[in-house]
Amino acid sequence: MVGRVALVSLGVLLLEHCSTVTLTRYTQQRADVTRASPTVAVLLTELLKMCFSVGLELTSLFGIGSASSPRKLHAAVCLRQWDTMRLAVPSLLYTLQNNLIFVALAHLEVVTFQVLYQAKLLITAVLSVIFLGHRLTAMQWAALLMLTIGVVAVELSNSEEVPQAKRSRRNVQQDTFTLGVGTVSAFAAALLSSTAGIYFEVIVKAKELDAPSLWTRNVQLGLFSIPLAFGGVLVAGPASWDPNVLLQGFDWVVILLVLLNASGGLVVASVIKYGDNILKNFTTASSVVFGTLLSVVLFGFRPKLQFAWGATLVAVAAFVYATNGRASPADADEAHEEQDTLVAGGHCAPAAETE
Repeated sequence: MVGRVALVSLGVLLLEHCSTVTLTRYTQQRADVTRASPTVAVLLTELLKMCFSVGLELTSLFGIGSASSPRKLHAAVCLRQWDTMRLAVPSLLYTLQNNLIFVALAHLEVVTFQVLYQAKLLITAVLSVIFLGHRLTAMQWAALLMLTIGVVAVELSNSEEVPQAKRSRRNVQQDTFTLGVGTVSAFAAALLSSTAGIYFEVIVKAKELDAPSLWTRNVQLGLFSIPLAFGGVLVAGPASWDPNVLLQGFDWVVILLVLLNASGGLVVASVIKYGDNILKNFTTASSVVFGTLLSVVLFGFRPKLQFAWGATLVAVAAFVYATNGRASPADADEAHEEQDTLVAGGHCAPAAETE
């Protein structure tokens, strides 16, 4: 059963990701524009997420903040070292995932990578069953398979077809070892992405006395993700540390994308806590469809027939998954927990002891 908090979070995530997909397509279509550094963009995103998390923890902010105090935040982050250190795991996993994506793209065609990377949809479901005790019906497994096929079709319909001459030359150059490295990297990136998401879900849903708020968890996560993002900037080797050089290409569109990604990271955390990673994947998959439809209206994008049946599969998969579920013990516990949740701050009341 999906609660109201989860539904609101899923709706906000759909809107955010749809906007991100549309803006990303717009930036890709612009010509003669200086490209912003992706590593600097990631660093700015992590810094903004930290600022947002601290602000939400220390203020009420229209009822969604925790209205805590700097002293309590310091105690939760700095005095509970072991609890904070647990958040280093997803940060490292996401960093490795990003690096593996670069390796995969260096050894595979973009289209091939997109197809292989969608394995994360099924991997996430398997890990949810193993580590979170979720129970999925046969129809829900079928829906997940439909979702994977639908997303692959939509992604392929958005890709430019490689000219035959170029494709043949690439095929000659790619030997078995190169294809193997790319394939293993793509699957490893999908596995790390799913594992990090499930690991974070286990932490934020753990029944603990005096559990930190969701915003505190994001502060803990940021303590590790910011240094890793800065390391990415160092590895990229900027031409200069002059802010005017580092921020070249950061016009209003890129800045808006950074803001969306920063806020989207917090929304994803909320979805994982009050919903789950599978619902998050359904929402992001649907946002790709809606983002493409917006591109038709805004940018004159012409979708192929492949997009139509892929989008249909995504819609059918979402309906089948939502209407063929059964409550699992973990889901029942979450439903009771949400009744005791202080929605304003994302705090969980101490869970009652089970018999």
